[in-house]
Amino acid sequence: MLPFDQRTGQIWLDGGLVEWADAKLHVLTHGLHYASSVFEGVRVYAGAPFMLREHIARLRTSARILDFDLEHDDETLHRATLDVVAAAGITEGYIRMNAWRGSEVIQTAALKTSVHTSVAAWEIPAGYYAAADALRTGISLVTADYRRPSPEYAPVKSKAAGNYMIGTVSKNHALRAGFDDAMLLDDRGHIVEATGAHIFFTRGGTLHTPTTRCTIDGITRACVLAIAGHEGIPYEIGDLGPEFVAEADGAFICGTACEILPVARIDDHHYDLRGNEVIGRLVTGYHDLIAGRSPVEVPHAWGR
Repeated sequence: MLPFDQRTGQIWLDGGLVEWADAKLHVLTHGLHYASSVFEGVRVYAGAPFMLREHIARLRTSARILDFDLEHDDETLHRATLDVVAAAGITEGYIRMNAWRGSEVIQTAALKTSVHTSVAAWEIPAGYYAAADALRTGISLVTADYRRPSPEYAPVKSKAAGNYMIGTVSKNHALRAGFDDAMLLDDRGHIVEATGAHIFFTRGGTLHTPTTRCTIDGITRACVLAIAGHEGIPYEIGDLGPEFVAEADGAFICGTACEILPVARIDDHHYDLRGNEVIGRLVTGYHDLIAGRSPVEVPHAWGR
């Protein structure tokens, strides 16, 4: 895959489109040194960004949690994203939106820094998140060493760059150990998520998923729950101990990048992917939703 700093095209940066190679920032940018940076990932299907307004709303909320405001209103960011997608001619792709504090001050306090925003997009190659046949074969997870912190200890409700360092380290360790991703526990030892996706389990026809006490409120997660409600699939949201891995009869992760991916193995426990009706119905329902042929309405849970 072509390195991202060597690509061509245009990126929207601070109010207008610039050439890909010219979308730069200073090495003393506060967002680089102190993680005062937030982001969103948005999928493009048939040339249209999926749930773009919800992602923009969450980006704004994430920034406010980190004590800064976006410099552009929602309509400007919406139009900028459509312009980027159109300029790139993308039909099936991925959008990355970022907002961060600038380079005026390098110290912990950042009240006098500027705020910058960018929008980039690219086509998604096969196997971008997992193997191309992962929907059929499932992925493997290993329990991570690091845990997600309590909301009392970190701004866990912000989709902030700093909150993802645990995920990067944990996924690197998982890949080196021969797994596809890692499963993280929270500060109390409960299952919380994968490194960049929420996690669900099935047991006896019922869907189970952890609370989002220690993580962001997922947009794809909300889609899954809305589809389950529409399909009449019972679901429970609550604390799940590590022992639930063995008690469940199936599992999957979900997120913007990975969509819905079945899990075939967690640590030493294996799941039979054949005939899991709940996962099958949810995958079909999600594909209908992103194709615009579903009556399911996803409740808006992301502030303005």
